[in-house]
Amino acid sequence: MDNPQVSEEISIKDWQTIQQEVKELRRSVSQLQMENCDLENSLLTAVEHGDLVESELLDVNKRLKSEIIERKMAQATLQSILEIVYRDKSDLEIMLMTTTEHGDAIEYEQYNRAVETMRQSEEQFRAIAEATSVAMLVSSLSDGVITYANTSTGTMLERESHELIKRSIKDLYYLPAEWEILQQQFSQNQRVRDYEIRLCKANQEPVWVLASLHPLWLKGEQVLLSTFYDITLLKKTEIALRESETKLREQANLLEHRVEERTHDLKLAKEAAEAASRSKAAFLANMSHELRTPLNAILGFAQLMLYDQELNEQHQADLQTICNSGNHLLTMINDILEMSKLEAGSVLLREKECYLYNIVDTARDMLSLKAQEKSLSFDVSIQPDVPPYIYTDEGKLRQILINLISNAIKFTDTGHIHVRVDVRGISEDVKAIVGEYSEIPRILCFEVEDTGAGISEAEILTLFQPFVQTHSGRRSQEGTGLGLSISYNYVKIMGGQMSVTSKVGEGSTFRFYIPVKSLDLFNLNSPSKLSNRVIGIEGNQTYRILIAEDIRLNRQLLTRILSPLGFDVREVSNGEEAIAVWQSWSPHLIWMDVKMPILGGQEAASAIREIESMRNISASQKVRIIALTASLIDLREEDLFLHGFDGFLAKPFTEDKIFARMAEQLNLTYIYSSK
Repeated sequence: MDNPQVSEEISIKDWQTIQQEVKELRRSVSQLQMENCDLENSLLTAVEHGDLVESELLDVNKRLKSEIIERKMAQATLQSILEIVYRDKSDLEIMLMTTTEHGDAIEYEQYNRAVETMRQSEEQFRAIAEATSVAMLVSSLSDGVITYANTSTGTMLERESHELIKRSIKDLYYLPAEWEILQQQFSQNQRVRDYEIRLCKANQEPVWVLASLHPLWLKGEQVLLSTFYDITLLKKTEIALRESETKLREQANLLEHRVEERTHDLKLAKEAAEAASRSKAAFLANMSHELRTPLNAILGFAQLMLYDQELNEQHQADLQTICNSGNHLLTMINDILEMSKLEAGSVLLREKECYLYNIVDTARDMLSLKAQEKSLSFDVSIQPDVPPYIYTDEGKLRQILINLISNAIKFTDTGHIHVRVDVRGISEDVKAIVGEYSEIPRILCFEVEDTGAGISEAEILTLFQPFVQTHSGRRSQEGTGLGLSISYNYVKIMGGQMSVTSKVGEGSTFRFYIPVKSLDLFNLNSPSKLSNRVIGIEGNQTYRILIAEDIRLNRQLLTRILSPLGFDVREVSNGEEAIAVWQSWSPHLIWMDVKMPILGGQEAASAIREIESMRNISASQKVRIIALTASLIDLREEDLFLHGFDGFLAKPFTEDKIFARMAEQLNLTYIYSSK
């Protein structure tokens, strides 16, 4: 009887023990489940760390991909382990429920199997932690003492992993202040994820990591799981980029400062250049006016004296020389003015039908005396098939010929000067020079050959640049160095090309080609340049002509030209007098100088037009006003017309131009001398 009772007591005690063990086992399973979940999150975080670095560091792409694959394999293994644990937990719960319901005792073999399963799970977790490249530390939440460090942690910190056990995790951080901030983040959120911070290597060098902190239960104690992913390379790259960006910004600021300085300097230089250009324009305009005004009187009175029949041939020749020399001086003035216009791009073609033989003869007559003085043979030959009438800019063509012939004479001491003119079809080699002209079957060719000093090959390269003179030109100390440059640019504007062949000591040949637009359209029956002088006006009407000019000699010249033809002429010296005489005398035409004291010609013309408008004077009854100007740089035809002028004439002028302008404005018909 006693034995059964003893067995019953033992069975109750065993049952209570088993019940207690089952509770412990259930609690262990629960903790293991929590640990598995935390470890799974840590591993997933490590995977995310790898993905982040993979996207930012291309140079470690392969290594990161390998680690990502490794983490995914570890995740798959963890999932399998969790399934086993969950299955074992389910079996234990079923067993406990069965025990509770039926009171049957759990066999020790089943209990041992569950414990062994959990031990295997823990070993598998440890194997995963050792295999991953993510550094893992387990430390106590209470005092921060490290209880576990995987191999990757030791590798990252260049220490043995077992040396980290029982050390404070705080000692692994590079700066205590950074660690304290990290702890504050953890205290507030109970976990930290992807926090950038520095750990300290064994040699005290910092290593940048992405830190994640997770609390978990392990063996009945709450611990802190810390995972670190090395981002040192990324941070170094980031720091280097930031430093580079800072340097670039500093360099950009420096360059911007320099650009501002240069811009300021350029602005000052531009302002100085514009001021110099304005001064140059003003100087040239004033010089033009000052030089052309006396030349106007010299050439005008010399021309009037040429008509005096009482002068003998010698005096006539001397006067012609004065005219030629004055025209040459005028040419030099025009050279400077024209170069200014060429630089400003304001030179325009003024094409018209003109007499080619007269152009060539004028150049020859002007320069033949110089050739005779040096005993040079001076020949001009024009081929029979060259048309006498051409359509071109007469003034520019004449100037080109004068410049080339004048240079040939100047640099030739013995020998000859040959000027040749012919007309040719556009050959293939010439097309490359003058271009395609579908309506131009032929071109005019001019050659000026001399037996002078010649030009070296080096000097030919810069020969057509402004203010450039050859060695011979510098020795002669004559000219401005502009003639060839102006001629070269004139030919280009006219659609042609100029070239030169030369040999030092033997001479030079200048050639230029000018395309002719349509030779067949010229009226070969047009009258040649009138050689007869105007001696009267057809009709009985007397025309009143007012001369407004501040220079007495210029007024006298105009009066000498107009009075013999029966014009009623009056003179005034400024714009105010011109307005007063116009109102009281009603002239048919006013020759108005642009620059005059008290009131200038433009202001006077504008005032007259305003008064006419107020009085409603019809267009046919309005006075004709022609501007006289010696300034051709700072004055435009459009401005003159806007101020009320009907035309203009540049100084120096000739009587035939005076008569031509008056005929245009007053519809005059002249009577010419029979000679």
